[in-house]
Amino acid sequence: MRKQEKVGYGLVALSLVLVVAGSVGFTTTGEINDLPTPNAPGKTFFGDEPIPENGFSTFITAELTLTWDRNDIYVVIVDEDEKSRCESPPPGLFNEGTTTACTPYDADVLAAGNNGDEGLVWDVQPGVHYAGIGSVEDRLPAGTQVNMVYAVHLQAGFVSYFLFALVGIGGLAYSRVE
Repeated sequence: MRKQEKVGYGLVALSLVLVVAGSVGFTTTGEINDLPTPNAPGKTFFGDEPIPENGFSTFITAELTLTWDRNDIYVVIVDEDEKSRCESPPPGLFNEGTTTACTPYDADVLAAGNNGDEGLVWDVQPGVHYAGIGSVEDRLPAGTQVNMVYAVHLQAGFVSYFLFALVGIGGLAYSRVE
């Protein structure tokens, strides 16, 4: 076997391995313990720090799965503008019926879940996003702390598969060089 054939078929094999590995992906997990439970019904409270961004969203897709240990709270994920709107004071401070507090049913909420066992699933998008929690019912939640478990599954994106295909085609073409 000539050198060009070895290198070419090696590139084809590499591209096939990359396609399989990109399709399987990998998952990272973690937990967040002892989050304070919201103490004001009908209002969503957001963290100060944004959710980590997917800076390589062109090449890698990320899916977040979040579950929690209680069913009397909800969790939402919103973008930076929606967080600002939710945290702003209402137009008439003492005007009943007018509120800017977000709920899991708002149209601008990117992902929401009000059942801790089912949780929520969100395809991570580019940009700055925040997670918020609130009480499901109009009364105070039963406990004072929430424990959450998350899993982030990373896979190759469309552009990655395109690049893997180019490596395979290039390897095949190089193996045919005389």
